[in-house]
Amino acid sequence: MGVVAGVLAVLAGLVGALLHAGNAALGRTPTPSFWLMSLAAATAYGAMAVLLRRSPARLLRGSMAAIGLAQGLALVGQEWGWSGTGSWQWALWVGSWAWAPGYVAVLAVLPQLLPEGQVVAPRWRWGLVTGTAAAAFVALQWALTPYDLQDFPGSLPPGALNPVGVAWAADPRLSAVGGALVLAAVALSAASLALRWRRSAGVERQQLKWVGLGFALTVAVAGVGQLLPVGLTEVFAALAMLPVPVAAAVACLRHGLWGVDTVISRTLLYAALAVSVVVVFEVTTGLLGAVPSLVAAGGTVSAVSALIAAFAGLALHQYVRPRVNRLVHGDVDEPHAALARVGRQLEAASTPDELAERVVPSVLAQVCRVLRADGARLVLADGSSADHGNPTGEAALDTRLDYAGRPVGHLALWRQGGFAAGEQQLLEGLAAQTSVAAHTVLLSREAQSAREAAALAREAERRRLRHDLHDDVGPTLAALALQAETARELAASDPQASLAILGRLVPRLSGAVESVRALAHELTPPLLDELGLGPALEELAARLATARTTVRADVEALPAMPAALEVAAYRIAGEAVSNAVRHAGATTVHLTAGTGDGVLRVSVSDDGTGLPAEESRAVGLGLSSMRLRAEEVGGTLEVTSGAGGTTVMAVVPLVTDTAALDARRGAPA
Repeated sequence: MGVVAGVLAVLAGLVGALLHAGNAALGRTPTPSFWLMSLAAATAYGAMAVLLRRSPARLLRGSMAAIGLAQGLALVGQEWGWSGTGSWQWALWVGSWAWAPGYVAVLAVLPQLLPEGQVVAPRWRWGLVTGTAAAAFVALQWALTPYDLQDFPGSLPPGALNPVGVAWAADPRLSAVGGALVLAAVALSAASLALRWRRSAGVERQQLKWVGLGFALTVAVAGVGQLLPVGLTEVFAALAMLPVPVAAAVACLRHGLWGVDTVISRTLLYAALAVSVVVVFEVTTGLLGAVPSLVAAGGTVSAVSALIAAFAGLALHQYVRPRVNRLVHGDVDEPHAALARVGRQLEAASTPDELAERVVPSVLAQVCRVLRADGARLVLADGSSADHGNPTGEAALDTRLDYAGRPVGHLALWRQGGFAAGEQQLLEGLAAQTSVAAHTVLLSREAQSAREAAALAREAERRRLRHDLHDDVGPTLAALALQAETARELAASDPQASLAILGRLVPRLSGAVESVRALAHELTPPLLDELGLGPALEELAARLATARTTVRADVEALPAMPAALEVAAYRIAGEAVSNAVRHAGATTVHLTAGTGDGVLRVSVSDDGTGLPAEESRAVGLGLSSMRLRAEEVGGTLEVTSGAGGTTVMAVVPLVTDTAALDARRGAPA
């Protein structure tokens, strides 16, 4: 129904405008005539109701449509009444009061619904009821007030009489009650907006900024119109109907929200300057008007006052602008505040793609905006790039981006005519902030790649275990089962043969059990849970030693650590010792582990032949697995190899808090 009412409101406004044109051509135009106000409200609010046709905010859509339709009916009734045709008295009566409920609802009802179409809290519904009651009370009073007792009786046709008018409706006490009800509803609307602002964040706060701007402009324009002659009052009354629906359109449809701070700051700045200049002009005119010689000179007083006001405006601009920017943006310089908001976007972004798609374009847009550049291009150290504007031809300015002494990319800008020296210095300052965004993107991508590689490594390990179970343990157990079945069948007819088979079966079963234990040991070393990392490393060295290779363990007393860190250190040591024993041809392998400077160091060195020029597949996969295990807990792995042997050194931050380790690994705590 809201959409239908919105369409009817627009049509009523257009029909009323056509009737007004006809009346004006025949000289039947009232003075004053607020037809332009009704036309603006009918079309603007009716169009908003249509635009919100797919919005779930039914109450807001209905309120918009009701305001527009009431204003449209008021315009049609007013102009039809002036035509003097048909039931013109009743048409004029509708036009005399139908504008009132919509006029009141703009300030008494809409602020409680915008921008999402719901009251700020369930208990605030009584505020909505108060606003609706105020609109209905004012409309009823206007409908019952005789025409000769209304504000502008001269705007009605001669001989017009209110068909339902009663004198008591114009009682000042009744008007005072209506005024108090309207003021209470407007106060509740303002309080509702303030509460919604305190609870809002993100996009909703941006929407509320637009809403607040629309209502501020409505009040300002309507207030100025009351101080002007009647002819200008009509124009300002019409203009006052536009800011709220326009701001509501931007807020509710979420279009252009991130530019609202600039709109507000510029509006406040120039509004403050305009008021200041007018005040200076009036005060100066009053003071100079007391000088007889200047008054006798004709227009000297006005000219001097205008000159003084102009210079005062220039001086006030330098004083007011930083304070308005601080009020709106939180800083005296708007561009820097915008880049600070980009920093908050960095915190909110959670994935590399989101960083690249949202944050980097925001940074480039802000840089172009500050330096008035035609285009910008950010090339990251990994080769990816992002553009803004029109970066074509040869760049006018190119600067390298560094973070902690490490190059993270290049920022190039395009602008016809190049950049001045001061602008180049400003770019260097902005580049430092841009480097943070570039570094964050690169770091997030590296972390994402590491997580993906770790997942692939874990999957490869699972496949290896499945292969061992399927190709080794599985066939062994199947063969043993067949032998046991054979022994059972021979037990009655040939007990000796059955016993011989069982004799051979027992050691093979023991071997199968050892194989299963070995696999279980690889999954979760039981000694880590029973004794801790230090004894587990010593047992590992003794177990992997062979007749040809001696493995010595030199392990310090280690503090308690999270299980994930202990498993990573144990696996790295086991893989390194196993590689040295099986592939390096070493006679001695030395395993050391100790803590110091907040890190855990695990080192495995051997006296073997060193890594070959082209690593074998097994050795290559082992080094990759060790590196991923170290990086997964925030550490590093360094491998040095030569003719005298190979050393594998893992350095892992010593984290004793499980939550901190989970945060370092990127897992939920």
